[in-house]
Amino acid sequence: MFGFECLLYFLIVLYSLFYQLYCLLLYEKNKKIDIEDASGLFVSKDVLNKNDLASLYVTEMRGKHNDHYDIARNVIRLSKEVYDSCNLASMSIALNQVTKAIVFSKSDRSKEKVKALILDWSNKIFFILFIIAAYSKALDLMSLSLVVMFVIIFIKYNDIVKRAKVLEDNINYVKKEYKLNQHECELLQKNMNVLFYNELSLHIFNNKY
Repeated sequence: MFGFECLLYFLIVLYSLFYQLYCLLLYEKNKKIDIEDASGLFVSKDVLNKNDLASLYVTEMRGKHNDHYDIARNVIRLSKEVYDSCNLASMSIALNQVTKAIVFSKSDRSKEKVKALILDWSNKIFFILFIIAAYSKALDLMSLSLVVMFVIIFIKYNDIVKRAKVLEDNINYVKKEYKLNQHECELLQKNMNVLFYNELSLHIFNNKY
């Protein structure tokens, strides 16, 4: 059984690494596709205005590939490249983060904050427990850690699925607002699908972004 638990965990990590690498490659490819006035800031503001959330703050931050929606402060944080650049990659990332903000703003803020905090810390704790259990070959603790990890991933997946309708509505809005051609529309849809489910892989590695 020890080998099975280790193999299962290895497959989870492999999935996460593959998906994140795929996102990075997709980003490098799509940042070469210029779209007029489609910087992360402009796209974020347009979509927020459309959803009556014009007061929500969008800010630039240092670094790269660290774009995220800050649940605690209710702020969308975009890396400088995404914030300033007008291309398909920036549009996709901004739209993904804005969708999170829209869903959160329409939910019970206090409950969502507590839920996010519990999920993040539970994931961290049971990740550490699994490593300790694997080192000491404590099979029961390894199995418990994996079960809890899958429960957390399932809850996170349900949260992501709840955003699907909001995301689709805003994808359609962006397509019209920025007058995307058919090829650009197809690429945007593909990008959003990949970014959408990449959150599971990010969560596995305890990455809040």
